Amino acid sequence: MSAVATRVRDRRVASVSVLGSAALFGTAGTARALLLPSAPAPGVAAARLLVGGIGFIAYVGRNADGRRALARLWRRPIVWGMGLTVAAYQVFFFLSMARAGVAVGTLASLSFTPFMAGLLAWALKEGAPGLVWAISTVLAVGGLALLTVGVGDQRDLVGILFGVCAGASYGFYTVIGVRLARSGEHPTTILAASISIAGLVLLPVFVMSGDWWMSWSGLALILWLGLATTTLAYALFGVGLAVLQPGHIATITLAEPVFATLLGVLVLGETLTALGWLGCVVIIVALGILGFSERRDPVSR
Repeated sequence: MSAVATRVRDRRVASVSVLGSAALFGTAGTARALLLPSAPAPGVAAARLLVGGIGFIAYVGRNADGRRALARLWRRPIVWGMGLTVAAYQVFFFLSMARAGVAVGTLASLSFTPFMAGLLAWALKEGAPGLVWAISTVLAVGGLALLTVGVGDQRDLVGILFGVCAGASYGFYTVIGVRLARSGEHPTTILAASISIAGLVLLPVFVMSGDWWMSWSGLALILWLGLATTTLAYALFGVGLAVLQPGHIATITLAEPVFATLLGVLVLGETLTALGWLGCVVIIVALGILGFSERRDPVSR
């Protein structure tokens, strides 16, 4: 296989992996609604990162090389910055959904992320995201707006502002993760180091959130959120860090609300209007455009 064909294959695998992570991220709201809808948002976010960080440490630290790499990254201030932004994203995201509803909170959180990631990457000379990214992102955000109208959740300005803060945090995290991966650090180790720091930072939040998790449903919730929607999902997310543009990664994760909405309709019995279904289609088209662009030679682009 030629070098060009290998690069194209790697980008396609990375795109599918990030899409898989978005699918797992999209199960968080449904899991909470099914298992423990009364769980406090900050406590859920803290528990998710604590369990996810432990899962990552166990996976990466299973050999001496992984443990040395983790120790090296934990000494880097930029990784602590990533950990703080991961913690901020989780808290702001759950607060946004609690105040503005799942659809509006997700829209506010995720629609701002690709723009932030693309502009930050450009400013830090990680490469301009390009015209295809701009077109697909605008389409995807438009689809998210239609999806939000179709679901019809409540509007709350403070909740929307929480979502914007979440999007800015996620954009910063993605760009710095890409930069570290391209400097030679393994993406999984980067994620293990930063998410474990985020869990440590939010440990007091978890302790003060009460005993909501001390039940079978509470334990099932934090195990699913921690191991499936954090450890596994971010491991898939990490596949994209080494080969995709930060803006492209952030745009692909806009598929998360599509998966979340479909689960709400199919599992929770929620309704979706014609505008909502149209929004899902528009987002899928936008991701298709971005995915098709990944089939082209990344050097020629």
